[in-house]
Amino acid sequence: MIVMDRIDYNLKPNGEIAFKQKIYYKYLRIIKKCKIMNNQIKNRRDLFDFFEENILHTYENLTDGQELDYSQNLLKTQIIETNINVNLFKKKYSIKKFSKISNNLAELVIGKNNSVMFLDSSDSRFWLFYSLEKSNVFNNEIEKLMNRVNSGLDYTWIPINMQRDFRKLGKFRGLGTTYKPKEVFSEKYVEDNLSFGDLSIKSWGRGSEKLYNILEKNKETKKFLSLSSIGIKKTVADDFVLEDIGYNGNFTTRGGNSIQLHLDILDHINNEYSTLLKTIEDGCLSYQTNDTGTKIYGDCIIINLQNRINNIEEFISNVISSKKPFMLWGLQTKLEKDYYKVKGIDLHNGDKYTMEISPDWIRLYLDKSACGNTALRILVNIQHYYDSGASLAM
Repeated sequence: MIVMDRIDYNLKPNGEIAFKQKIYYKYLRIIKKCKIMNNQIKNRRDLFDFFEENILHTYENLTDGQELDYSQNLLKTQIIETNINVNLFKKKYSIKKFSKISNNLAELVIGKNNSVMFLDSSDSRFWLFYSLEKSNVFNNEIEKLMNRVNSGLDYTWIPINMQRDFRKLGKFRGLGTTYKPKEVFSEKYVEDNLSFGDLSIKSWGRGSEKLYNILEKNKETKKFLSLSSIGIKKTVADDFVLEDIGYNGNFTTRGGNSIQLHLDILDHINNEYSTLLKTIEDGCLSYQTNDTGTKIYGDCIIINLQNRINNIEEFISNVISSKKPFMLWGLQTKLEKDYYKVKGIDLHNGDKYTMEISPDWIRLYLDKSACGNTALRILVNIQHYYDSGASLAM
């Protein structure tokens, strides 16, 4: 669990106290900016103090109707699923600077723009990347890490039902839905087989949850209503944080007065995702050979579809194209009408997989040694690019 000592900020002071506190906060900001510029972040507390001051300043500016300072950006956090250690990570990637701050915490400088990130590798399976870079810069650098063949790194692919549950972590304040099948499937396939070619909705603030419920109840839109992000406000006593949670483990903190609440949200989602991943991997296939033969333990992972696959051969060709977001290579074989098998390799980690595909379901076979994140990557990207009603059965 990620923990830091709290700092109490009064967001609504009055009169002379307000003026003095405003001066005091500006003084703190100058000191903390100097710390990071002069490499004076020596431990987690220094780093989280700096982040807390940033989200407080963000909230104050946005509440007052001001634009953010030119040099001020929102706090971004990315949860990464990993199958490599930090030493191998440093060797495989062009890290311009890797400065250890404390145990399992380091400052990184990467990319052409010398982007600054902070890597928390306390959890050997799920790393946290923090940054105050602009969103497009941060997201591009993360994407470069993910899309490298045999990277050993992957996004945390959050299924839609899990995202819905995360709305309960705080007061629901907004949502984003995107459905862009043409980014994965050919234009002809989309025109011939899907009701929508592009569907994008963003709603923040009052009425957002009502809008989502209306769309979800409609039989046609429900098939294509994939949550790309949700916004919540988590409050405990006088502390609060405004959080946007993306389906690929990307978080944007839009303000607040408690970095600890942000860390609590990360901790909760990390635990939920880790539990799901362990369930998948515990059920993967293993083999035991003795004098009487070979016993097979485990079972396949089934993805049930609501939006039937009409042209299986072309569907498979798009999924195993070696391109993002699926990052799968394979060879397909037609077993009988509307029934295909694929044997291939997950390009993220080199693991072998086998798939069987029919119009209504996909069966995925992974060995015990394989990474279960393959299953979640396939499921979640089917939800976002083909059928939001797809569900996992194990």
